[in-house]
Amino acid sequence: MKIGIDARFLTHPQHGGFKTYTECLVEALRRVDRENEYVLYVDRPSAVSCEAPEDRGFTLRSVGRAVSALGMPWREQVLLPLWARRDRLDLFHSPCLSAPLCLPCPLVLTVHDMIWHRSNASVEPAALGVRQRMLHEYYRQVTSRAVRRAAAVLTVSEASKSEIVTLLGVSANRVFVTYEAVRPGFAAAHEGWQADAIRRKYDLPGEFVMAIGAADPRKNTAALVDAYRLLPPGLREKYPLLVMWTHPSLAEDLRRRVERHGLNGQVRFRRLTASNEEMALLYKSASVFAFPSRSEGFGLPPLEAMACGVPVVAARNSSMPEVLGDAAWYVDAEDPGAIAAGMARVLTDASTRAALRESGLRRAALFSWDCCARETLSVYRMVLGLSSAGDLTTAGAMSGPLQQR
Repeated sequence: MKIGIDARFLTHPQHGGFKTYTECLVEALRRVDRENEYVLYVDRPSAVSCEAPEDRGFTLRSVGRAVSALGMPWREQVLLPLWARRDRLDLFHSPCLSAPLCLPCPLVLTVHDMIWHRSNASVEPAALGVRQRMLHEYYRQVTSRAVRRAAAVLTVSEASKSEIVTLLGVSANRVFVTYEAVRPGFAAAHEGWQADAIRRKYDLPGEFVMAIGAADPRKNTAALVDAYRLLPPGLREKYPLLVMWTHPSLAEDLRRRVERHGLNGQVRFRRLTASNEEMALLYKSASVFAFPSRSEGFGLPPLEAMACGVPVVAARNSSMPEVLGDAAWYVDAEDPGAIAAGMARVLTDASTRAALRESGLRRAALFSWDCCARETLSVYRMVLGLSSAGDLTTAGAMSGPLQQR
């Protein structure tokens, strides 16, 4: 097979999300697939972080950089189909939500969640700039059409699959769950001096509560600050709250909230520019990881925290129970009091902390990017008729119960 992958997120600077998925899937395909040929379509080749040597069956192809409001749609809808035809692809995989609509070969599309489809799940369009509003509408229109045209749709949890089938009217037999995982080596052992160095770099005490914030209100950072305010003063003094921002556009609003609550010095905001090694060190240095998100397609950060041996307090919604199993302390994302009670329980009860650490390590070990890559390859083969068509329905349960792993 000659497979094209829209790998533009390999070269994007922002951590997490689509970038992590694309990096880890490509790296895993390189490990598990020695037979097929891949063309990775990037837009900033000089910054590519994943080497793809020709002798391993991977070729990098630069296909324009999205530098304007029309840049990304032009690249996706015009340039990528032209290159797919020129490169004589057998199959094209769009791993990050949107996709070309007029390809000369079958399309496999990864839809991580249906958050983009729910207008109240993120920043309202009226609060966005012109370019952001255009891209918001582009994703809504193009992704809905691409899902219906795709030969197969991949997603990252059964919760997301259920929403895709229900909201877009897609047959469940065309949607396949391939779970994400913590990247290999992420939680490798570190020396004590490295932990000390990361605390000095981010001006952190020996113990703290860690969270990850984002511009999207869905991440529920404001409710987390409200919940933190409800902790007893002694706990706040001992365990400051560290919020690592993936994008700081809402940071000023949160800082004002912190001031109103009289939490200056107890809540600290840092821009997330850390390497994977530094992120693992931050997780390992934390006393608890709080993740009260309102909705997640998969929810990789709490699984990363678990892999690093950190107790997790997470919201009981969307994919969280499916991914985290019985290894997290669950709370109601809409109830700051419940979030505060969960954090207090984990911070003050040594037996609860120990149990969550042990169960979290076991849970994180169930997930594997190599498994994800093999299951993705199985879908490629079925789409191209290289395995029994009767296996298509079976493939939808490949990731099935995690016990199968």
